[in-house]
Amino acid sequence: MMKKSTLFLLLVVCGLASVAQAPAVYTSSDIFLGIKKLKVLGSVLYMAAHPDDENTRLLAYLSKERLYRTGYLSLTR
Repeated sequence: MMKKSTLFLLLVVCGLASVAQAPAVYTSSDIFLGIKKLKVLGSVLYMAAHPDDENTRLLAYLSKERLYRTGYLSLTR
């Protein structure tokens, strides 16, 4: 009896975890931007010593205008 209830509980938890996250919904503009990014080969990692040092204008330009894959790494203690 204990094995059956444990198995049932495991199945219920796994079932709830599988529907907990909604699938991503892509708009036509998201799809178009993804297609445009296929033509660009490049990525940028912006490293800063403190979150106040970030240059959001540069990151936005590289990501939205130049279509590079961008990342931001803040190195703090």
